[in-house]
Amino acid sequence: MNALQKCVEKLAIQDLLARYTLCIDNHDATGWASLFTENGRFENGTLMIKGREKLRQYLVVHSQLGTRHITSSPHYEISSDGISAIGKATTVVIGATRAGYRVVMAGQYDDELVKIGSNWLFLRRSAEAFGLPEEPEFSLLSADQESAHLIKPLLDAWQQLGEPIKY
Repeated sequence: MNALQKCVEKLAIQDLLARYTLCIDNHDATGWASLFTENGRFENGTLMIKGREKLRQYLVVHSQLGTRHITSSPHYEISSDGISAIGKATTVVIGATRAGYRVVMAGQYDDELVKIGSNWLFLRRSAEAFGLPEEPEFSLLSADQESAHLIKPLLDAWQQLGEPIKY
């Protein structure tokens, strides 16, 4: 793969990331699920939501929360054959409250992508919420009592739709 083609593919991956965020923020569950392979998976901790139908169901719940997503610092390496990539991006999720927007999650995505035809898709997207610097295992997702109610339906959906990750 020459340098120009590599740039073209990296732009296509950035387009995938933008569509991902816009689908979430515009409550397009079907569009969001279509950004994953048929058996694509979204992981967090020891659970994954696998397959487009379960991913779509998860986003329906997510859409009811009034969240907005900011994803930045994408860094992806494309394989030499140009049909797969791995990478990371930072994300911040904010939730709408009567007092204004509140950060409900800050973390990182760890991704495996595949190119099918001319489209890049998520084979695996793993979300990891950042913890405290002095206590990385401390979960900040429900620590703030003012915003814990925003994330609870999402955590419940994760438990209902998720299945154990098999390593």
